[in-house]
Amino acid sequence: MDWLNEANGSLDFGYDATESTKNRKKPKRRLTTEDKHLRQNSRDILQSTVQDMRRNEVAARWVLSKHIDFVVKHNFQPNTGDKVIDEELKRFYNFASRKENFDISGRYNLNNYMRIAESCRVVDGDFYSVRQRGGYMQAIEGDRIRTPQTNQNLGVSPSDTTAIYDSPDWVNGVRVDATGRHKAYAVHTRINNSFVFERNISAKKVIPLGFWDRFDQTRGISPLASVVNTLKDLNESYDYALAKAKVAQLFALAITREASFGMGDEDSDNADRSVSFDKGAMILDMDEGEDAKFLSSATPENATQDFWKDMIGMVLKSLNIPYSFWDESYTNFNGSRTALILYLRSCEKDREAQVAFRDDWLQWRLKLGILRGEVNLPATFQIDPSQWLWVPEGLQYWDTMKEANADIALIEAGLRSRTEIRRERYGDEWSDVAELLSEEKKQMEDLDILPMSMTPPPEPPAFDGEGKPELKKKDEAKDGK
Repeated sequence: MDWLNEANGSLDFGYDATESTKNRKKPKRRLTTEDKHLRQNSRDILQSTVQDMRRNEVAARWVLSKHIDFVVKHNFQPNTGDKVIDEELKRFYNFASRKENFDISGRYNLNNYMRIAESCRVVDGDFYSVRQRGGYMQAIEGDRIRTPQTNQNLGVSPSDTTAIYDSPDWVNGVRVDATGRHKAYAVHTRINNSFVFERNISAKKVIPLGFWDRFDQTRGISPLASVVNTLKDLNESYDYALAKAKVAQLFALAITREASFGMGDEDSDNADRSVSFDKGAMILDMDEGEDAKFLSSATPENATQDFWKDMIGMVLKSLNIPYSFWDESYTNFNGSRTALILYLRSCEKDREAQVAFRDDWLQWRLKLGILRGEVNLPATFQIDPSQWLWVPEGLQYWDTMKEANADIALIEAGLRSRTEIRRERYGDEWSDVAELLSEEKKQMEDLDILPMSMTPPPEPPAFDGEGKPELKKKDEAKDGK
């Protein structure tokens, strides 16, 4: 009578997704924050697993590298409208972003630092940078922010035996207030395979960078968490297929012949039937009734390869990367172009996180630079992100002539500007290009090597009322009459 009960149940109002059936797993019934879903122990396991995949999995490392290539690189463009101030801002930015002036370890400039920061953000879920004296940034990887154990040095007085980290104000190493605002971070030092509490750092000194999907979420979680098992299965499947292919290569040739004697009779034919290919190609001279064939196996099978493509596609989708990036022959030009446009749209949110980090850093660095006399700006200058731009690295032409002609047509029709197109294609300013072109033209004029295409046409001769050149007046002027 189960079918009758199910039929009666189907007439009830409600959501099918909330009903339990024998055809699938039971619906989830636990509602809590992401931080409780991923407590410290589980968080350590996830971070360690994803870090190991970055070391050993080609697909994981490639996906991470491709994501960084499209998201991280931004060019700094002052936007005050005052050329003198713009030049001073650009000079100071170049000075402050050098590795010896940016990273406290003196190893990474701004761009390299941000590439590694984005990598840590994707792998660990979040990443933190501490502002230090002298204008330096100190990197704190996500696994170093954690709740100390009660037997560790908690940084409290010896008479205070209360572990303040057991308070609900502390979530996975982050102290939060009632609104969820970060107030402090418990930073640890790695010693061998363990962590030792180092110090608490005020959130006012820290610039966070991470993946947050919910309002009540305190710590970031890696977007690769949803494909960890897929990557593990994919790698194991590769290993099994390779082992099968190796076994298939061990058996090269099988020779069969018709039996001319009964079971139990002795074979009187003592001919040597061994085959060796060590001397290159050879001809097999076989007796009547004998047959030889090579043992081969379609390893891996086509169905297996198609399934691998689906698994790789799921891994790529965790970071919104199109499959055509992985396999350039997967689609045609229009398909690749469409995939690229959609992917660039999905990159916007990650680029916004990069811009927010850089804005926060540059505002702090400008204030410090003014106090230390490293930058000379007018007293009326407002230290605000509206005074500059972060332009993403441009994406150059695919089909140069067609796309360039299309851009020219849009400019002439007034639908796009030269500045907009230049930023999109090369990530820089058209005004800088215009000034460079003007300087080149002056230099060619001075050297008398100006090409005909840039040489202005000669002025047409003047005509009198009868349509003849005014040569007479020129001759009179020459004679002084």
